[in-house]
Amino acid sequence: MFYPIFFSLFTLILLWFLFKLFSTSRKNQPPSPPGLPIIGNLHQLSSLLHHSLHSLAQKYGPLMFLKFGSVPTVVVSSADGASLIMKIHDLIFSNRPFSSTTSKLLYNMKDISVAPYGEYWRQLKSICVLQLLSNQKGSFISQYKGTGNVDYDAED
Repeated sequence: MFYPIFFSLFTLILLWFLFKLFSTSRKNQPPSPPGLPIIGNLHQLSSLLHHSLHSLAQKYGPLMFLKFGSVPTVVVSSADGASLIMKIHDLIFSNRPFSSTTSKLLYNMKDISVAPYGEYWRQLKSICVLQLLSNQKGSFISQYKGTGNVDYDAED
């Protein structure tokens, strides 16, 4: 009675492992320690994150691919690699991760905090800078500046 269920479950798991084994998406990725199916590489991290990342970097090199749960992450642990990513390839790595939850909750990714990098985000940023740094807003904020209840210049 339970044999067809177990057989189909075993077949699905076997097909999933074969797909992961022969998929071509891993060919251009940096080296990676082996991870578990659901939690990824979270089991290899300790409470002192910098120590565990340092030991992984000594074993797998200064550029590693880790999965934190289902989130793929590239870890760079050398100064040269970090400057290369932050200065030369900054446009490739500047996007925020997309999820359907943030898309539905935050106005279809139109909010400045979650909008993908591009022309729309640059326009939002310039509008925010203009509004925050305008003379009218500055005079409005300066009215309330220094009106706290704490007197720091109290005499002894």
